[in-house]
Amino acid sequence: MKSAACLPERRLLFLLGIASLLVMAAQAHAAQKKTAPFAGYSKYVRYHVHYDVNADGSHVETRDLALKVLAPQGVAEVNREYVTYSDRLEKAKIVSAYTLKKDGRRVNVPPSNFQEEINKGRGKASPMFSDLRTITVAFPEVGVGDTVVFEYKVTQTKPTMPGNFSFIQTFSKFYDYDDAQVSMSAPASLKMQVEARGVKGGEIAAKNGRRNWLWTFRNQRIATPEPAAVSALDYGPLIVASTFNDYSAVAAGYDARARAKAKPNGEIRKLADTLTRNAHTPREQAAALYYWVARNISFAGNCVGVGSVVPHDAALVLKNRMGDCKDHSALLQAMLASKGIASTSVLIHSGSAFTLPEVPTLDVFNHVITYIPSLRMYADSTSRFTPFGFLPIGDADKPVIFTSDYNGIQHTPPTNWKDNGTVTDTGLTINPDGSATGETRSTSRGIFAGSARAAMTYLPPNLDQELVRRALAKNGYTGSGTLRKDDPSKPADVYHLTLQYKISDAMNLPGPAAFLVREPIGGSTAASLVSDANDPKRTVNFSCTGLYEKEHYTIHLPNNVKIVAIPHDVHLKGYRATYSATYRQSGNTVTVMREFDDMTPGNVCTPHDSAELKPFALRALKDLRTQILYR
Repeated sequence: MKSAACLPERRLLFLLGIASLLVMAAQAHAAQKKTAPFAGYSKYVRYHVHYDVNADGSHVETRDLALKVLAPQGVAEVNREYVTYSDRLEKAKIVSAYTLKKDGRRVNVPPSNFQEEINKGRGKASPMFSDLRTITVAFPEVGVGDTVVFEYKVTQTKPTMPGNFSFIQTFSKFYDYDDAQVSMSAPASLKMQVEARGVKGGEIAAKNGRRNWLWTFRNQRIATPEPAAVSALDYGPLIVASTFNDYSAVAAGYDARARAKAKPNGEIRKLADTLTRNAHTPREQAAALYYWVARNISFAGNCVGVGSVVPHDAALVLKNRMGDCKDHSALLQAMLASKGIASTSVLIHSGSAFTLPEVPTLDVFNHVITYIPSLRMYADSTSRFTPFGFLPIGDADKPVIFTSDYNGIQHTPPTNWKDNGTVTDTGLTINPDGSATGETRSTSRGIFAGSARAAMTYLPPNLDQELVRRALAKNGYTGSGTLRKDDPSKPADVYHLTLQYKISDAMNLPGPAAFLVREPIGGSTAASLVSDANDPKRTVNFSCTGLYEKEHYTIHLPNNVKIVAIPHDVHLKGYRATYSATYRQSGNTVTVMREFDDMTPGNVCTPHDSAELKPFALRALKDLRTQILYR
């Protein structure tokens, strides 16, 4: 699975992210009002999964699914189903697919509604970077009250790791299951560890030299979806089965097949020497190599999970300038080795899961990154815009295993709020007719610098002015402007943007009236607080991150305006957070300084954290809504 440059939950990006964040918060808040209680848009009438395991770890997986549409929004959730498999290791067969209308009619999926996407090489050549195939099934005539029925079989002819088998099944409290069954049959000679949580059943009678298991689950009162909730793997009903003795066996199985792929050849050594010719310390050398791989090796194919877990030779990855997460790690390790810097591949879950099951399994890992012991530093070169020394949010605060030099379950460091934030300085001059000219300078650091660099990389140069116009419009202004920015192709953990603009309707003149202190373009500290204040009552842990924000405003009002009142200073201390605002007036110039520190220590927050932070967020938002009065 590709590791994108994941964006923080709260302040996504000074310029581009604020509107989408406010929309997300509003949608999440509105979702609470759609139904009481929330009933969902579709549900599993039947969810049956069976694993028939062979002695060598190969197996047959059969899924028999029936999904019923409960509301119009559910049609899009169920009218297409997908089967993805590795054609090197697996074969897939659709057993049946049809729409069962609410009046009892059966509408079979016609042959034209099956589409298979194949990754293949030229002619009869095998695909190099991805062995995945996807069968898409489009169900006909799906409406509210109908049920789509889908049964398929995937036969794994070769185990992902020789001699081993494992699977994970989780169930979410945010989805409805009328009848869920998971079953497994395996040779009695095969050592199988099993972990089950929140489900009924277990091992049943053995037959014909095979052990058998059956678990059942029902959930007919679903919970209202919660923004940024962690994976059900962390809290929900769970079934894990595995032949791995422990996580060291998982690490060893990967390392046995991957270590040789990370060997440098002459071309890799030559390139590494060239890239590090001006780097004098191991850290500088590692940074130069990391940035080159991140910028020059494009992502392709699957990472860990379905398909092969063997990376390609580092030399081949370099030659093709392309690879998946395993290939990225192999090439980076080879380049580091060229400079005498040891490193190891790291198996990780990049997403919303922050725990590992007790029973060891490969299935929990969907990503590979790199660890450099001498620097005590992790690196994810698939996250192109993440500065060296930082991890994308999806990789932070996660349990991991090193594939070589295994030393138990390790953890990636959490995001440090002191290293990640944004400082803005806005100067605004109001003219006598209410128009204004202004400039906003933004400095982003850490993961926010990476987010800003990513946004500016993909912004077409001829759209700079249009972007500023639209940003002003989203904040209720009519105007135009220009954008200056750092070169996004140059790596650094700091990024600068400068926006200059003219606004035709900045203030209502003549007064009396009032105005809010806010950035005409982008957002403000309110962006980081609005989701906290509007959070629903949470029941499960959720992804979060600490940060800092500092805003400075200098507002020059025309001589024909008399300032009547400015807000009082505010200094608030809350749960893991502080907020302060100072307001000063000198003649017709007002200066404002706001500082917000979210000192969240990790990347997982609890319902208790949310409840504790909410009163503070509401008090801070109250100040952000205060206005300067004038006439």
